[in-house]
Amino acid sequence: MNKFSSLPPRAGKDSTSPTSMDEEAISLFAFVDPAEIAKQQLTDHAKEQHLALHCVGSIAAIVGAVPLADFCGLEAERNLGDVAWLTPRVRRHAELLEWAMQSSPVFPVPFGTLYTSLDSLTAFMKAHESTIVGFLQAATNKQEWELRAAVRLDSPEILDQLARKAWPEWGELPKGSRYMRLCRDKRPLLDFGCAEAAVIADNLVGKLEPLTSGVRKRHAAGTEFVARYALLVVKTNVAALRQSLNEAAGGQGAEFVTFSLSGPLPPFSFRPDLNKPPGS
Repeated sequence: MNKFSSLPPRAGKDSTSPTSMDEEAISLFAFVDPAEIAKQQLTDHAKEQHLALHCVGSIAAIVGAVPLADFCGLEAERNLGDVAWLTPRVRRHAELLEWAMQSSPVFPVPFGTLYTSLDSLTAFMKAHESTIVGFLQAATNKQEWELRAAVRLDSPEILDQLARKAWPEWGELPKGSRYMRLCRDKRPLLDFGCAEAAVIADNLVGKLEPLTSGVRKRHAAGTEFVARYALLVVKTNVAALRQSLNEAAGGQGAEFVTFSLSGPLPPFSFRPDLNKPPGS
């Protein structure tokens, strides 16, 4: 492997020391297994970023140096509000996580996680080493996949199907009365359809769960998706998961719900929160 370039420790500095705006900060990308990451060939892009592998005990942090002013004060407000500035940096962060996942389990860290010095990062790693090691061991040979359930309620056939289920008297109403009922109560009917779709999604995930090592239900933002799930899956089970998803989705009997599986992703949804006290 091409070795990471090294970042010199900053003697006498810690997370509480004053830092001037013209200095650099330590940008943290992820915690990894140092023995496993050593098997991975460093990409040209990673070399250009002058990354370093900072080892503490039995864990390692992938880090880089960034101008502190980019993330503090008025300059940071401009940068973080500028899509042209933010997008390529977030993309590079994601690409590095994907690169690390090829050889090592990864404890991913959000973009923009900074430390004022290697001393402060070292102290943090020492304090949480056992938790990070436990997660890396649990995540070995596993990947996060996202399952989304989308709903389409725009066709007359689907609305009729839902109305028959929601309103028992629907089948006895004349066409004109049905039209008036839809005009008056379409919003509650759509809400009913979304609730039905969410139940269908939960039932489907229950069938897939034996093929996973963990499931987390996520917030389904917006109007297109009625349910989102994070699945932690052993790499060798991904093909079986896809097949089971196709079979289970086809047997749900709900033409207005579709499912999509995307990944692999860094296991953000399953990592412990290192900022919370143990047991909280």
